[in-house]
Amino acid sequence: MKGKKKRVYGLADFFGGYMDELGQLTLANLMFSVPAVIFIGAFLLINMYVSQSIFVLLLIIPLLSPFTAGLFYIAKRLTLGEEIKAWRDLRYGIKSSWKPFLINGLIAYPVISGIVLTFSLYRGGLSNPVIIAAFISSLVFVIFYICFENSFLTMLVTIDITPGQAVKNAVLLFIGGFGGHLKIILSYMLISALLFSAVMLTGDMLVCLITIAVPLILLMPMLCSYIVVYNTFVTLEKKVVISEKPEKESTEKKPAKQPDTVFDTEELEKLSQGDPEEFVFIGGRMLKRKKIKEMLK
Repeated sequence: MKGKKKRVYGLADFFGGYMDELGQLTLANLMFSVPAVIFIGAFLLINMYVSQSIFVLLLIIPLLSPFTAGLFYIAKRLTLGEEIKAWRDLRYGIKSSWKPFLINGLIAYPVISGIVLTFSLYRGGLSNPVIIAAFISSLVFVIFYICFENSFLTMLVTIDITPGQAVKNAVLLFIGGFGGHLKIILSYMLISALLFSAVMLTGDMLVCLITIAVPLILLMPMLCSYIVVYNTFVTLEKKVVISEKPEKESTEKKPAKQPDTVFDTEELEKLSQGDPEEFVFIGGRMLKRKKIKEMLK
């Protein structure tokens, strides 16, 4: 972050930070798992007795989105090396960001449902060149969507930014942060492979359920959020000059909205120095340094 000593990111830093706060992170996982288990159980019953459809189960996406805001906020604090208090931080993360996360979840539901439906239609038709081309196009869209969500959700809990501005900036960071996004995708693939292998090695149904349930409840929610925020944060720190999101809770009435900050020529001169292609975050917009030089002219 601006004004702070840059971190040295790597596996040792990633796992070291996680293990330092393992107790609080496990507690955060348990608290997140309470609504998750309730919603999943309810939709499994609905799916069993009313409508057997994957699209019913996918309704947990918007319902869990506000709680995911708490996980992402904790992951941001963990990435910055700050002390974690599970109940305090989860509650504050939900309180401060539940609305944009909920809206994102409501949009994500039809998008993910459409992706599931589209890929189900490809089964048995991959011998057709047209179907193969459509499949590859859909795969590219899925990769873009995952990368977009990584940047968008991380920005919401990190930067003092509106959701609309976060959408535009997340699209801009698709290419600039692709290395971090690729690490996230590969990490998810590795986790999925490990879980699948563990299930395949156990023949008993009860053992299989326990094998899946224990890591999902005690580990996965926080770990997956941390993987996203940590790897996305690297890009934000390297590519963008940003103002941190205020983190102090207050019961006082919010002051009237202030007008956007007006930068004087000297400040713009400083921001224009450096790589012309590097992005700089100014007043809710992400601009390249060369664009600021043009503004000065």
